[in-house]
Amino acid sequence: MNKTLFFTLIFACSMLSMTAGNDPSKKSEATLPPMFLLGTNDNMMQMVYWCSLKEPQRDEDYAEEYDAWHQEWALQDLFRRNASKYTKLMVDDTKTVDAKYVDEILLNPDGEEIYAGELHGLPDIPSAGARFAISGQPKLNEEEIPGIIIVTDDYLATRKPLTIKPIELGEDESEKLLPPAVLTPMEEKYGMTVSDATQSCIIGDRYLYGVLQFDGVYRNAKTKRDPDQLSSLALEIIVDGDKIYDYPVEGYYDLDFGPTWNADDGGTYFPSRIAAAFEGPQGLELCYVHSAPESATTGIMTINNGELNLQQYGVYHVLFDENKPVWKKDIEEMRRIFVADNPGENESVKLTKWAHVFIDYEGEQIWISDEAEENGAFFNRKDGKFELIGTVRGNFKPSFPESRNGNHYLVISGPAGGPSYYTEIYKFKNGNVIERFNGLEVYGELDGCALNGKEISVEQGKAYMKELPEATEPYIFWTEINEK
Repeated sequence: MNKTLFFTLIFACSMLSMTAGNDPSKKSEATLPPMFLLGTNDNMMQMVYWCSLKEPQRDEDYAEEYDAWHQEWALQDLFRRNASKYTKLMVDDTKTVDAKYVDEILLNPDGEEIYAGELHGLPDIPSAGARFAISGQPKLNEEEIPGIIIVTDDYLATRKPLTIKPIELGEDESEKLLPPAVLTPMEEKYGMTVSDATQSCIIGDRYLYGVLQFDGVYRNAKTKRDPDQLSSLALEIIVDGDKIYDYPVEGYYDLDFGPTWNADDGGTYFPSRIAAAFEGPQGLELCYVHSAPESATTGIMTINNGELNLQQYGVYHVLFDENKPVWKKDIEEMRRIFVADNPGENESVKLTKWAHVFIDYEGEQIWISDEAEENGAFFNRKDGKFELIGTVRGNFKPSFPESRNGNHYLVISGPAGGPSYYTEIYKFKNGNVIERFNGLEVYGELDGCALNGKEISVEQGKAYMKELPEATEPYIFWTEINEK
């Protein structure tokens, strides 16, 4: 059984009245543990779900995994069924503001089920979860979010909120280290040498929180994911006067690349963010978020019976490098604009796919097309509105000159009948189309041209076209338009 999940349920169960055997999802709730609001949606804060809403079904071939999966689901289900009881958002460590459960988001704007366990960097991409309105919070953004821990009145009635003071580190790197009085006993306990140690914060003017990691291979690992896999070791540390509490966190060790605990962590085990702290009936309770480049783990640290335990809630996949989503309503809006541009010809075109084309990274350009890529259009989306850039039709095909001096280009060109060849050039800067050039060549000689709708001389047109950079071959990843 997963140790952190086991402690999570022990913690939850200790605050519930025992009325339904050992299944926490069927107990009558008394004092409910804190909940994390890690997302925002439509100006509300959100508890983001970390696992499927469907109760896992037991499979004897995966009995051990089932226990962990069911424990995760049971804890999440506990929160879902009691969401309306969470009414206080912790702010400024010890203060609260009122919060109210509104609803839950389970489907995206296209009516499809949202995959749980993901934190998105873009507000346009919804996460599955419960939404809460926060009192006195007219508008939410990353700078204005007052806190992330929400609790029930019953929880606050039996606990004292504690202050959390980050330790300010000076230029001297040694100032960040945990003191020798902590490092030496831990080296003796585990028989390893500390390679890095960080003191992170002071809690309630009493407890010191930090982490340390050891150099080399952890040869006393009690559990092995793989008999051939070497382990590394880090410790979560809480110091209370002359008492030191530690919790071992086992990672991977590679003989060539060294230790790792999370993807892309660079071999460093980082301290968690202590989002709220309480002195409870059984002792210290810390709500933590352990962040890594691609993940975030939530849970509670507790000191019970002289031991430090980490009680994990869930693990999220963090997605920051995402494109803005294109929903069905966006497809319909682009189709409407495309048809309105030339109803006689475009109304019969069946648009079947779309792709982001990264012409100008300051903006967002979308190519929507028929299956053969013979008819379609390029759009610029800004502030939620679509602007038609240019259309692809018949023999007129797009090309993508390389960027130069902060300028970016799209060219649509092709045979225009007989000895004629037509060219449209769109220049982008800062996410906007700043120039539109069109020219007609006859027998390879420029015959007429215009810039931004005004006719210019052939000489000016030749000079303009000569300055155009060489075309590149971009990678176009098409997404099929689902008409269902």
